[in-house]
Amino acid sequence: MENVRELKNRERIERLCGMMHGKRAMLVVLQDFPDPDAMAAAAALKELARVMAGLQVSVACGGAVGRSENRALVKYMDINLLRLRKIDFGQYDLVAMVDTQPRTGNNALPEEVVPDIVIDHHPIFVKTRKCEYHDIRKRYGATSTILYEYLKAAGIAPSRQLATALVYGIKSDTDDLGREISQFDVAAFVELYPSVNHRIMGRIQRASLPSE
Repeated sequence: MENVRELKNRERIERLCGMMHGKRAMLVVLQDFPDPDAMAAAAALKELARVMAGLQVSVACGGAVGRSENRALVKYMDINLLRLRKIDFGQYDLVAMVDTQPRTGNNALPEEVVPDIVIDHHPIFVKTRKCEYHDIRKRYGATSTILYEYLKAAGIAPSRQLATALVYGIKSDTDDLGREISQFDVAAFVELYPSVNHRIMGRIQRASLPSE
């Protein structure tokens, strides 16, 4: 018998499916300087939108990816990270935010743009409550955990590439499961771990920043 959390996740997936039905394109907005958790969560939401609704998904941020391991993750995930200032919001039917929220000060989302979807593990901001769909779980240590639960509720098995990114996102945001962690983060980590590409994980962690 499904527990309450699993039932809620299934209800959330049904709501998202309803919002995405008949839409063509979605933009996922990250914080200005995205970390591994944000990028992995964005990749998972992109996969959900592709499988559930056939949406074209773009990912954008206001700044740049600076840390060497973060740049290595972007390369491994083949994420085409767009600059938010160059975005024409009229080209998108839906705007989503992951691992950040409107008016938090760590993202460059224009003030006049109200996102349709916000998924985050930080405390909720007032502006977020005005969004049509928001799932804010401050007890969780990583947004990657939330998105993994979405994949699971939708019956989507993450690829080895995506599983590796999600595990790295959880590891990164919880300091190797050492801080601000919940039982849900541990469960996601344990379930995803057998699918991780450990060779690639090692390369990402040992990545060096190019001299330029």
